[in-house]
Amino acid sequence: MMKITKGAAIRLTILFIFLGIGGAYSWQIMSNPASLEQAEAQSKLLEEIYVKGNYIEAFIWFCFAIGFAVNAVKTSGKIRTNRLIATLVFFLFGLSDIVEVQTGAWWSPWWLFVWKVSCGLSMVILLWVYLRDRAISNKP
Repeated sequence: MMKITKGAAIRLTILFIFLGIGGAYSWQIMSNPASLEQAEAQSKLLEEIYVKGNYIEAFIWFCFAIGFAVNAVKTSGKIRTNRLIATLVFFLFGLSDIVEVQTGAWWSPWWLFVWKVSCGLSMVILLWVYLRDRAISNKP
C-alpha cells in the first residue's frame, strides 16, 4: 500500500478543491448564453495571442540563427562548423513555429512533433559540445 504524507494529502485536497471550483464555474458559463458569448470572445483573443506569439517566437529564433551565421563568418575550423550547424538548427526551429501556426498544434501532425523534438535535441547537443570544448580549452 502506498503511503501519502500529510503535506501531500493537504496539497492534493487543495488541488481537488480548485478543480471542483473550476468545473462548477465552467458549468455556469456553459448554461448562460451571455457568458457563452464572452467565452467565445475570450477564445478568439487567446487564439490571436497564440498566432502572434508563435510568429514572434519564430522571429526570435531567426534572430538567433542570424547571430550564429554572422559569428560563423568571423571564425574558422570546428567552431565555424558548429556555428553553421547552430544557424541551421535555429532557423529550422523558427520555421517550425510558422508551420505550427498553420497546423494549430506543436504535436500534430506527428512529423511536426518529431521536427521540434529533433531541433530541441540538436540545441542540447550543441550546448553540450560548446561546454565540453570550452572546458577543454580552459585546461592548463
